[in-house]
Amino acid sequence: MHIHIAVEDMKTSIDFYTTVLGFHYDHGQAEIAWLTRCNLLLTIGLGKPPQEPQHYFGWVVDSMQELEELYEHFYQLRQRLSAPPSSEDGRFHFFIYDPDGYPVVISHERMEQPWGRGVCSCGMVPEDGVGQNQKNSLSNP
Repeated sequence: MHIHIAVEDMKTSIDFYTTVLGFHYDHGQAEIAWLTRCNLLLTIGLGKPPQEPQHYFGWVVDSMQELEELYEHFYQLRQRLSAPPSSEDGRFHFFIYDPDGYPVVISHERMEQPWGRGVCSCGMVPEDGVGQNQKNSLSNP
């Protein structure tokens, strides 16, 4: 799956996607960068992000416990988040928002919406937290 987004600040976005979400910086040029994570290629280019993004992408983790731990991890990192996951409320996902406001969904159940198909399901982030490898579970960055 390949997704392209426009961002206002390349360095800030690359830092967020590699250090917070565990993407690997593949390569880049002055106004575009290629980032990878499992079967997902994310290209980010310098430009004007939409005021209200209409679509999202994300990935699936293995358990509700992993999802809740990951939410807490991002909360401790002071990331902008949606409401927490709650099995009691039937909310088996949450959103984390990148610096330009793009939502990234992390779910315990595979999404059925057309734009949710093909989400990464490997649940991996780098053990060092800076995108150098992809061996550890999302809940254990």
